[in-house]
Amino acid sequence: MVHRITKSLLPLLLLGCASGGIQEIHAVPADRQSNDMGVFDMHTGNPAIPAYLADATMIYDKETDAFYAYGTNDGGGGENVFPTQMWYSKDCKNWINRPLNLPDSWTAAAGTKALWAPSIIYNPGTRKYYLMYGIDCKTFVAMSDGPLGPWEDANSVAPGKMLYKGYDGQFFLDDDGTMYVVTDNGFFKIMKLAFDRQGKILIDNSDPRFTQTDSNEFIGEYHYKSVEGIRNMFEASFLYKRDGLYYLMWSFEGSENYNVRYAVSENILGPYRGLNGSMDIPILKRDDYNHILGTGHHSMIDYDGKTYIVYHRQHYPFIDSKRQTCIEEIHFTQDGTIQPVIPSHKGVDIVKGAKRHKEKNLALGKPTKVSSARQYASEYFQPRYRTTDIDFQFTGNYAVDDNYGTRWDPGVGAQNPWIIIDLEKDCKVSEVETIFEYTNRTYKYKIEYLTSNEGKDIDSAAGNSAWHNFVDRTANGAAQSPVTDKPDSDSAVKARFIKLTIVDADVPLTADGADMTNATNGWSIFEIRVF
Repeated sequence: MVHRITKSLLPLLLLGCASGGIQEIHAVPADRQSNDMGVFDMHTGNPAIPAYLADATMIYDKETDAFYAYGTNDGGGGENVFPTQMWYSKDCKNWINRPLNLPDSWTAAAGTKALWAPSIIYNPGTRKYYLMYGIDCKTFVAMSDGPLGPWEDANSVAPGKMLYKGYDGQFFLDDDGTMYVVTDNGFFKIMKLAFDRQGKILIDNSDPRFTQTDSNEFIGEYHYKSVEGIRNMFEASFLYKRDGLYYLMWSFEGSENYNVRYAVSENILGPYRGLNGSMDIPILKRDDYNHILGTGHHSMIDYDGKTYIVYHRQHYPFIDSKRQTCIEEIHFTQDGTIQPVIPSHKGVDIVKGAKRHKEKNLALGKPTKVSSARQYASEYFQPRYRTTDIDFQFTGNYAVDDNYGTRWDPGVGAQNPWIIIDLEKDCKVSEVETIFEYTNRTYKYKIEYLTSNEGKDIDSAAGNSAWHNFVDRTANGAAQSPVTDKPDSDSAVKARFIKLTIVDADVPLTADGADMTNATNGWSIFEIRVF
């Protein structure tokens, strides 16, 4: 049986196997009509981080010469997946996952759901890093001596309590060292910050330009200024400054139609105005031709004389909410207009010569065989948008393609699902790296191997019951990924076939409460690498 995909740009030909399971091989499309890569191509640069990291705020930190990305841990039914995590990298290619331990007082006060849209910044005046999260529409602030933490609560007036009510708050540090917060949805407001002797935050009520007031039971009354002149706005406000011009940016609409717009002013408090239609015409939006949906909720970074926009996009084929971080370069015209950003699968190389891994990945593009593969439900579904012009399975080749936007999914309820990778010859194997779909949840699994003498091809290997143990994590599992496993024997093995079997996983029930058919979670794998 040949499994065909209706989109001519899709690069895969899927072949069925007579001996059970599903086998796939890669085929290169002959009719590429775009300079970009395809959504299912190998070696894509976007998504840039192997996780469901939405609302990403990324910084390049000169103090440590590294990149740091915080975000909403997506894939948990529109709320978030707890515990939360962050990612860091020296080159914006090889990302390391680190659990994020927030102050206990935050979750005690607001719970662990709807932990959204953080912001991180370094303030050279206080020599502190500041982190802000909204939890259930209550915004908390923390500080640390380093961008990896540990984080302590930074509310000077009401320690451990929320600073203000709202979400999507973003820090901004002006040229004179003054720090602000821009926040809210439906309309935007700006608050000026001050610091006590310990570097903890309070809202500065002394500036007469901030004429409006609000209050909460913890910090009392505080002052802010509503931003005037903005239209076509929703949420995810972000402030950026270039050549004396303030860019107030935001996301409009939502879900598959998310897009980015902006306005400018010579004064941080406005009034703001459009620049060549920037409030009416998105600078970043969905691209149906290239199968890119829901581009929005961004941040901006400057590095080596260039400016980049960091945004999330939706899963393709569409499953809400499995959003992932992508990066593109931003270009300005002479008058400061931001040129349209073309979202891509190729992505950008921010640090010259950077690679995702230094050693040769022996599994890349190799034939695979799996116990089962999930079928995407593409028929029209009134309650939720779907990708309806596709016949698609989450097959095993998507676990060996160096593409963080794809994955092998054995399907909901699959018992002890397995994937076999044929390295096509005996190789010296010293490590296997696995990136599970939910990178902050525990997966229990085992990895086994066979040599060429024990299997003439992938079908005969699948039928062999005498696999050798490489590593056994069926008891305690791995609590986060990417996870690198070395042989239990502590020495490299000779292997042609690598088999990974999942026996249990602590994954969220569903990524979306509306489309349960597509969004109920199985035990899925982004990528397997063999070294």
